[in-house]
Amino acid sequence: MTEKANEKTEKTQFEAIIEDEKVFIFDKNAIEEFYKSSYIGILETSDNDDVKLILDPTEVLLLCERNRILIWKDNDKTKELYDFESLLTYFTHFDQRLWQKYIIYMDLRKRGYIVRAGYGEGIDFLVYKRGSDFETDSAKFLIYPVFEGDPVELKELDRMSRVALSSRKDLIVATVDRLSKPIYYSVNKFEIINKININEEEYAR
Repeated sequence: MTEKANEKTEKTQFEAIIEDEKVFIFDKNAIEEFYKSSYIGILETSDNDDVKLILDPTEVLLLCERNRILIWKDNDKTKELYDFESLLTYFTHFDQRLWQKYIIYMDLRKRGYIVRAGYGEGIDFLVYKRGSDFETDSAKFLIYPVFEGDPVELKELDRMSRVALSSRKDLIVATVDRLSKPIYYSVNKFEIINKININEEEYAR
């Protein structure tokens, strides 16, 4: 399912609660639509079987850009609603690289990939093959964003390549150029092979 197809059917706005760098949704219809249909968020069930959807900043920005969620400042309905720019400013206090990560996140989704939160510690996104079921299938790619002015030590890149190798996934180093265009590089056994077009058929298998 592509982004364009989703945009035609998504109209209802759902209320959400913001706490630090996470956003929570409790509405069952929202959970069904966002999680089941758009592969957004992580489900968490409480001891009394109440279910909530947990969104990370890139997912929140996506839903805000689509006008799908309502978040009030301080979770107070007497105050202003967050818009895209104010949310970006808010979350950037937690992650200075958020805008670049969002560009990569949106680019991958627009190409039809399922994109989920990564392991942390550098692996920001897990990317699944088109048509996969992320609840049962394994991710195909590990996305490791690297940005200008933020150098990466060789030992760190070596560690990432070993993580990918041990988990039988492909490590992709992603960056964003000065024109805000994502660029992807395939890394295999700590050797940068070549600049890739992640939309090529070999990466769509």
